Amino acid sequence: MLPMSVSSPSRAITIFISYATTSRADTDAFNKLLKHLSLLFSHYPTLQCYNSRLDEKSPTIQLIESHLNQADLIILLTSKDFFASQQREMQRALEFKDLRRAHIIPVQLFPTDWDCSPLRQYRSLPSDGRPISRWTDKDDAFVDVVQGIRKVVDELASQESIPRQSPSQAVLLYDPPDPYDNLFTNREQLLETISSFFASEHGGRTAILALSGLGGVGKTSIAKEYCDTSSDLYQDILWLNASSRTMLSTYVNILSDHLAVPSAVRENERQFFAAVKQWLRDRPHWLLVLDQIEDMSLIDLIVPRLSSGHVLLTMRMPNTRKGILDLPVSSMDINAGALFLLRRLQILQAQASLKQAPEEIVHQAKELVRALDGFPLALEQAGAFLKEKGGSLADYLKLYKEQRAYLLSERGQATDNQRTSVMEILASMLEALQNPLHLDLLYLLAFLHPDVIIEGQLVKGGRELYEPLRSLVTNHLTLHEALGQLHRYCLIRYCADGTVLQLQRIVQDVLIERLPKEQRRYWARQAVCLINRTFPEVRFDTMAICERYLPQAENCAALITNFHLSSKEGAQLLERLGSFCAQRASYDDAEKYLKQALYLYEHHRRTDVLNIAQTLNSLGLLYRQQARYKEAQTIHQRARELRERTLGPDHPKTMESLHNLTMIYGDLGKYQEAKHNYLHVLAIEERTKGPVHPDVADTLNELGLTYFQQGRFAQAESAYRRALAIYELSRPASHPDLTYPLDGLGTLAEREGDYQQAAILYQRAFAICQQAFGEIHPETAHSKNKLAGLATSQGDYQRAESFYQQALTVCEQTLGSGHPDVALILNDQAFLATRQKQYQSAELLYQRALSIYEVALGSEHPAVASVLHNLGQLFCRTGDKERAEKLLRRALAIREKVLDATHPSIAQSLANLANLLADQHRDTEAESLFQQAFTLYLHIPAPRHPDVAQMPEKYASLLERLNRSEEATTVRQKVRAQKEPTPTEPPQHDY
Repeated sequence: MLPMSVSSPSRAITIFISYATTSRADTDAFNKLLKHLSLLFSHYPTLQCYNSRLDEKSPTIQLIESHLNQADLIILLTSKDFFASQQREMQRALEFKDLRRAHIIPVQLFPTDWDCSPLRQYRSLPSDGRPISRWTDKDDAFVDVVQGIRKVVDELASQESIPRQSPSQAVLLYDPPDPYDNLFTNREQLLETISSFFASEHGGRTAILALSGLGGVGKTSIAKEYCDTSSDLYQDILWLNASSRTMLSTYVNILSDHLAVPSAVRENERQFFAAVKQWLRDRPHWLLVLDQIEDMSLIDLIVPRLSSGHVLLTMRMPNTRKGILDLPVSSMDINAGALFLLRRLQILQAQASLKQAPEEIVHQAKELVRALDGFPLALEQAGAFLKEKGGSLADYLKLYKEQRAYLLSERGQATDNQRTSVMEILASMLEALQNPLHLDLLYLLAFLHPDVIIEGQLVKGGRELYEPLRSLVTNHLTLHEALGQLHRYCLIRYCADGTVLQLQRIVQDVLIERLPKEQRRYWARQAVCLINRTFPEVRFDTMAICERYLPQAENCAALITNFHLSSKEGAQLLERLGSFCAQRASYDDAEKYLKQALYLYEHHRRTDVLNIAQTLNSLGLLYRQQARYKEAQTIHQRARELRERTLGPDHPKTMESLHNLTMIYGDLGKYQEAKHNYLHVLAIEERTKGPVHPDVADTLNELGLTYFQQGRFAQAESAYRRALAIYELSRPASHPDLTYPLDGLGTLAEREGDYQQAAILYQRAFAICQQAFGEIHPETAHSKNKLAGLATSQGDYQRAESFYQQALTVCEQTLGSGHPDVALILNDQAFLATRQKQYQSAELLYQRALSIYEVALGSEHPAVASVLHNLGQLFCRTGDKERAEKLLRRALAIREKVLDATHPSIAQSLANLANLLADQHRDTEAESLFQQAFTLYLHIPAPRHPDVAQMPEKYASLLERLNRSEEATTVRQKVRAQKEPTPTEPPQHDY
């Protein structure tokens, strides 16, 4: 409390009364003693009296201890509660008596075992040694006590006034708060910054540095640590509470005692401020800490402009005053926070490292630090709670998730009665906001992702908000002013570029916990509407924006789930979010969001069926990417029916559904049906959109792939070239759509042996994929697989093997080990192993590929036939004729069933099976197969697969062996008429 008298004595006398403030009986006794002392105060108007009580005017334990430091007479009101709770004040009193000849008077309020107490050597009051509670007339007992006190005061008053501190002596007025029990942890970088700043040259000006940040973030602890570790650099260290002018005045008054400021000067606040300021100007090597300063004008009252001293400020709001370095203090990182917690709980000693704690305990500590945002006061509260009430770190984390409001408000049972909760500190800052709209804006921000709040997103999306917040947010000037106010209170902070805001998660937690349930749903809906307005449709040109806004969109998806929101805006956002995740190969997330969007649309009262169809379309594309072909087919059929019924059969959206459905037919090996549909879609698109529209190129690209799968290579090349030409006219050079015709044309060039052209096309496609998707994406892996195949054809096996392994790793990681794209790479790896005569490895790879294809595509798919054929050829090489024949016959049967009768793959199967039989001298069977193969050969345009190209000569040789030379000659003549070029090594997958 403040002095009870402010008169200026010739001999000022200070009394400090210590008692158990937590005890009602002791407090009543103290109040009664004050009444009895009132006559003494009247007699000695210069008498100043302080006590142990914390109230609004003296809210800090360090100020009480400062009063205790300055006391001439220390009165200890003893009781069982006093000895239980006031050990610290009693011990300090005993130390001060030895150091400063302070008088100590114990007053026995209630009975205790006095002979065992630390005060037994002192003569106590009342004078007869009986506690006051045992006196029949309590007033008589208090009069006896007052009379004993008056004797000491009379003696002190008769003494000469001797300055307590000569200006030439070192001054240490250093009693900072100590809330964390000296557990300062891992703020070395901040300390180094402070030390470096103060050590630098300041041109004779007083060096001032401000530690700014939220209350409870650890500013005072950092300042205290700097004082403790740098004390040898300073002659004087002064720690003053500057939270208000009154508080600073009280501290400076105490400082005046040290400096022997005349009483007449101390009567005038301005004069004693000036006296201290002059003293600082004249003194060398001092450090002044102004703790909890808010009014920056207080600096001018006490800090000289020119001096060799250093001033360290702790403040909530960032400093904007010129000449003062602002050093923001943020939360602890994960490791530092975990270390603090484990030291606080005495699981680790003060100097121990995390490595010395059990791994599971460290993990639990880190998880708790993440939940508490590394906020020092919240960590301290957690530590105090667990120390006082028991339990594990995991228990506290679980409780925090369930009862955040309770734990953030929990003070604990600190003996200094000084502990403040996170909820109290932040609530006081929120109440300081004068404009209610600024608080509304803060509540909106609390329901966004706290780390990446983009100011432009607020302006653009603010149109979806309700008034009056809409007007504030959509106006750049009013929004900037509001955000500036929140920033000044350290409730938000700007990132380096000034366009992204951050909200500390602990602030977010407090804000949300302050709201009733319905208000939380209200702000969650507002946040979803705002982000939906800004999250764009997923296209190549919006991918960067989608990526930037992704955290906010994902956060809103969680809000929709947690608060059971069912708005149309929420469904729109989820559909776009799901589509974007599919583009990023985050397939599990994509499915979750798209199914959630579909559910909301289907259960919304006024849903447009076209929104349902769009979501179905996106979900069908996702399932196709995951090789879930049957589900994809069903969903695309449903989307097509909805669009056709609503828009008509030739509408672009209906054609989109037919196009996407047809892609699945191609995946399933239904090439004839796919070709028919693509030609139908192409005709309508060319008529309605024009011949050079990008959608036309999309269809041409799929048509080119279908022609290639049918073995119609010239038609495939024509479709690919036309698609590429359209894309190059309508798309940027880096657009990923270009990769499809580039890969297709590269495959055709490789098939013809033009490896140089194939390499140019593949490299261009690969560069686009890297830029558009990054390294960890199936499209990039597919492109890299193409390069690996080319390297195999060119005999660069080491490069091929490296690329295959990289592509396989990415596909397994993103698509799963059972995806057909994984089987494709395994088949190609097996081909490479065969070329290197690593037959055992090749067999294992082929078997893996075969198993995947059979499960994903069915046992009669062309891809299954290709692997069976390749595996049969492998067994031909290893001499296992029986297994080879079985596999080659099975491959031939599949190809003849599912492919066109003139497909080159059928000729290849016939030729290789005929070779196998001929080698076994099963000439009749071989001749029949050769004859069928040769008939197909005559219809296959060059260049042909080497197996097919070499087949006529083997057929002719068999005929000669059968003494049918004329027929052999006829075969050779027909081959010469075909002008067969030198056969080349084609891509190892011909499907």
